[in-house]
Amino acid sequence: MLFHQETYGEKVGRNVREHLPDVSRYLPDVDIDDTTAARGLGWASIGIGLAEIAAPRQVNEMLGLEDTPDQRGTLRIFGVREICQGISILSESRANEKMEAGVWARVAGDMIDNVALGMAARKTKKPFSFAAVAASVLAIGLADMLTAGRLTRRLM
Repeated sequence: MLFHQETYGEKVGRNVREHLPDVSRYLPDVDIDDTTAARGLGWASIGIGLAEIAAPRQVNEMLGLEDTPDQRGTLRIFGVREICQGISILSESRANEKMEAGVWARVAGDMIDNVALGMAARKTKKPFSFAAVAASVLAIGLADMLTAGRLTRRLM
């Protein structure tokens, strides 16, 4: 090939590196390899997505939300997004711009999830169960952000 056309994932990674402040000095160094962490998040994304697609009624039940066709449809859309993000990450065998973009896409998805959870919090009939799920989503979001930051720092 005479020239390399930049892919969408590479553009996202480059834009993130160019426009975000360097927060790497605030990120802890963890003994786990960046690639292993990212791939673990990729597998988690696929698992979460499969649950949202295959069992939306049970997810609504766990959240204490009314089970409606609209709610199930929303969860299934979120599930498709999760699976696509997982595949994006797992399609790379080593840390590179595409893997970094996939993990940053998870961070963006986490923001969407947290907004949706914030809207749903007013409607829950099981506040303790809902809070446990929300805390899990926040913890996963933190892992996503830390891994994305480490990948960005590594690829700079």
